[in-house]
Amino acid sequence: MKKFFLVLAAFVMVAGLVFAAGGNQQSGTGAKRTVTFIIFGDKTDRMVQYMANDLPKLMQEKNLGNISVDLQVLPWSEYVGAGIELRYANGEDFATWTGTPELPRFISKGYLLEITDAMINTYAPNVKAKIDPQSFTAFSQDGKCYALPIGNKPNASEWYAMAVRQDILEEVGMKEITTLEELEAFYTAAKKLHPEYIAYAEGGATDTYGAAKLLSGYISTKNMLFLNELIITDASADDDQVWSYFESDEFKNYAAIARRWNQMGIIDSQVLSDSTIAASKWTAGQAFFRNGNAGRPWEDLPTQRLANPNAKLRCFFIGETRNRPKISRGTYSTAFQLSANTAHPEDYLKVIDLLYSDQATYDYMVYGINGHDYTLNANGKLSTRPSSQVFLPEWAPNYVPWQRFDAVIDDAVINDYRRWNDGAIMQKDIGFTFDAEPVKVEYAQITAVVNEYAPQLVWGFADYSAVYPEFQRRLKNAGIDKYMAEYQKQFSAFYRAK
Repeated sequence: MKKFFLVLAAFVMVAGLVFAAGGNQQSGTGAKRTVTFIIFGDKTDRMVQYMANDLPKLMQEKNLGNISVDLQVLPWSEYVGAGIELRYANGEDFATWTGTPELPRFISKGYLLEITDAMINTYAPNVKAKIDPQSFTAFSQDGKCYALPIGNKPNASEWYAMAVRQDILEEVGMKEITTLEELEAFYTAAKKLHPEYIAYAEGGATDTYGAAKLLSGYISTKNMLFLNELIITDASADDDQVWSYFESDEFKNYAAIARRWNQMGIIDSQVLSDSTIAASKWTAGQAFFRNGNAGRPWEDLPTQRLANPNAKLRCFFIGETRNRPKISRGTYSTAFQLSANTAHPEDYLKVIDLLYSDQATYDYMVYGINGHDYTLNANGKLSTRPSSQVFLPEWAPNYVPWQRFDAVIDDAVINDYRRWNDGAIMQKDIGFTFDAEPVKVEYAQITAVVNEYAPQLVWGFADYSAVYPEFQRRLKNAGIDKYMAEYQKQFSAFYRAK
């Protein structure tokens, strides 16, 4: 009997320890596992404090106290660059942002973990419920998802619109811009009032098609969509036809406008030598217009108001672009891809899923602590906003129903934003990934030629007739025909299988 009670006592003690251990794991107080998120931008002191003190409190409250978040912030110059690729090659355990152009390269090298439906349903049900299905398709290859999309906001025809300083537009006696002629007239009048401002706040030798998007209603009779920097298609046509942008009438038509803009002064003379000039001028409120998207008026206005308290921003489409359906790539902002060697992918998904659990949690992870990092007015708008981000920047997880707009943003702008995607059509290449391996030599050669010749035509520093013949000859020698044939073959196969 004595032996029996000794055995029973031992059993009870072991069972209690097991129960306690299970309870600790359940409540998030067991052994911690670390998840490493790599994002891009600037790391601030407040971000360091938040990650050390405030986020762990939330994780504990949400029964995820056994997960520790290591947030690494790198400069944007390292986005999907050699440093990130080296981390994959070394077998590191981390997650980082990706885009649809970059994803296929990492998949082909076996660097990424497939994120299955079962994983998403189990560990990220809120993401599944809040993010539109097309966004998951955009980050899939051969029916397998390789990155978890985040963000659900209007993105249709981004950069095809034009963001304008509405206050300056009104200052010169105009209300809106609907045509190229009106845009150029606005510049002429505004420049007289603000000679120190630049006009078009875009630039840089690597930006070879941004302005063409803005002017697509004038350079093409089609609903022009760039599939990459070399290839365009008609988004509204039910066919698989693609064509070479730099060999097209569209490029010729665009180059003529760019040349005129350069000579008028709409294109600043420094855009090729210093690509930061245009962006910094816009941020400082010293530029008239730039390429826009649904979020530009509310994303940029608070910063511009620091220098210009009366600044207002509004987006317009000009020319035939106004009459064509907007083109949507899906409503995602970005996506997190997980390295193939991720030991506990479920932990990453749980952290991301927290963002979309409820309004209070979303506010806490995006804006910080109410009363400390930000304050709200009676209408739920930000009367003061965070001076810096606390975890992910606001644009990344952006979810329109829970989004907090600054008090300075007019309701008309907010309504425009929320209705932006109405009537939009989906891009015909959603889910398509081009395998460049068969033409990687040609692509490298083509890229070198484009980098040498395109910028001077794109920014109007050279006359089309003087430069283009040699540009086209060099494209042919580099293998543009072979590249186009391979792209067309793969895209046709994809389109027929849809």
